[in-house]
Amino acid sequence: MRQTEWRLGMIGAGSISEAHMKAMGQERRVRLCAVADLHEEAARKRAESYGCSTVYRDYRKMLEQEQLDAVVLCLPNHLHEQVAVQAMDAGCHVLCEKPLSTDAASARRMERHARFTGRTLMVAQNNRFRADSRLLKHLITHQRLGEVYHAKAGWIRRNGIPGWGSWFTNREQAGGGPLIDIGVHMLDLTLWLLNFPRPVSVFGQTYNRFGPSKKGQSSWGTVVKEGRFDVEDSAVALIRFESGLTLALDASWASHIAEDRAYVDLWGGEGGAALDLNRHHLRLFHEEAGVPVDSEMTPPPQDDRSTLLSHWIGVMEGIEEPICTAEQGIEVLRILDAIYESSRTGQLVRLD
Repeated sequence: MRQTEWRLGMIGAGSISEAHMKAMGQERRVRLCAVADLHEEAARKRAESYGCSTVYRDYRKMLEQEQLDAVVLCLPNHLHEQVAVQAMDAGCHVLCEKPLSTDAASARRMERHARFTGRTLMVAQNNRFRADSRLLKHLITHQRLGEVYHAKAGWIRRNGIPGWGSWFTNREQAGGGPLIDIGVHMLDLTLWLLNFPRPVSVFGQTYNRFGPSKKGQSSWGTVVKEGRFDVEDSAVALIRFESGLTLALDASWASHIAEDRAYVDLWGGEGGAALDLNRHHLRLFHEEAGVPVDSEMTPPPQDDRSTLLSHWIGVMEGIEEPICTAEQGIEVLRILDAIYESSRTGQLVRLD
């Protein structure tokens, strides 16, 4: 349904909300009508910086009193299901920050409720909307790499533990540590690039070497000294797919490495690719007349959050099919669940 203006609400005024609000400020088809957060002063500060004067401490009152078309959820992971369901019951479409929830079972309930209410539920996987990611997707689609048989992907940090003691480092609230926080980005991006191949088995291991000693902290998030750290601070996994394709995944908040990296490396029969998300840099490795050739590509950067928002509007209007579906969000969480289970048991986990 096309309309001249979409009335949006923001639930959660933490750091990530700023990126969404900045995109809203550049999109003439939307108006940020209200912001809700338990910390009312934080909500007010965030809202006023983007020209919005209406704030709520209770998001339920916002859903009742504002005539909203849609909401963006920027909340701790364990709140996603509860708030998304209530927003959809109030008639709102939902754009949910990643991951969709803390585990696949919760995400499935969210997806079922979206179908029941007829509302759009989409995951804000912004890295799919980067210019370099979209270029690589185009090259894969046009067989520049041939059949991809192995991938390496990861997001690894040297000192990057967010908000020690806050919800980020509380397993009950976050669902896990860097694997579900930043590893989810790289897993999702790789699966999307490769058209979501069917996973059949997972072997993983998580580690906890920095967080318990309060080492490796970053400036992101709010430190809660009386809080707890009961999640991993790094994780590795090997995922095998039905076709024989394999994916080696790395995720860490803290590690003794040369530099932070966010990357996807693809090995194909006709060529390879290396995507460096930190540098917005894409390299291809192939042959010409039997000679190894490296090609470097640096597409003009684009605002991935603005592109995501524009796409979401198209989905709500019914003129675009969602790129980041709830079903795909469930599949990502199925794999993450299996990695955690494999680490817990020390065994290979087979997926149906």
